[in-house]
Amino acid sequence: MTSTHENVFPVITLKYRKGDLIIKEGDYGISIYKIIRGKVSILQESGDKEIALATLGPGEIFGEIAFLNKAGEIRSVSVRAIENAVLEVWHPSMLSKEYKEMPPMLKYVTDQISARLLRMNKLIVQLTTQEQKRRKAMERHDPWPSQRRYYRKEVDLECYYRPVGLSPKVRLTGRIRDMSLSGLGMEIVAKNTTSFSHMDGDTFVVNTVLPNGKSVELAAKIMTLTKSETPGKLLLGMSVTELSAGAKKLLGFFLMP
Repeated sequence: MTSTHENVFPVITLKYRKGDLIIKEGDYGISIYKIIRGKVSILQESGDKEIALATLGPGEIFGEIAFLNKAGEIRSVSVRAIENAVLEVWHPSMLSKEYKEMPPMLKYVTDQISARLLRMNKLIVQLTTQEQKRRKAMERHDPWPSQRRYYRKEVDLECYYRPVGLSPKVRLTGRIRDMSLSGLGMEIVAKNTTSFSHMDGDTFVVNTVLPNGKSVELAAKIMTLTKSETPGKLLLGMSVTELSAGAKKLLGFFLMP
């Protein structure tokens, strides 16, 4: 009986916990991964920092660049689980025959897309690094805005929030317990999580009214989710991802010590 690639290299399933490093940039690797459950973050190193390039979820694949690029199978990015994840792992030999038999034009297009993705990843890292340097330079010349940005004020503000992309008619309730220009802590009832996903990385539009009567809207993503001391409630640690110039000005004055 003739052995097949599938017999020699069967598809295997691996489980990773939130925070586990799946692929390390610069390491040797040949496997291709398909996400069955959970989410992962695609990262690239810049100095001593990691730059997030993308978040992938169920049905998406990663690790294919080493196969398509044929660059010595050196990993060009790191991949970390941001939720408990279940992955299908494929050996590249399972795809080699199909890849070699692709029509030349289709193979050319695939190779071009792979090369373009690598260039885009490098550009994102370069631009992010430049922006970080620019912000540090601004902080050295004008430290007060930076201090105000990260100064966190304890508050008790009723708010409404909804997943990004949904109609304003969707109104989940919560209370903002602390706030800065870069983040906020929000207390919600646990039942909110049964209607919509509240996982790390999920982004919401948040609306609140400041004590001066001014309404503020911003977008923020979940960084942490923990139990509140109040039964039936949860605490969301959120990072601000979008804030208009007008809202930033209102919050800036409100947050003055």
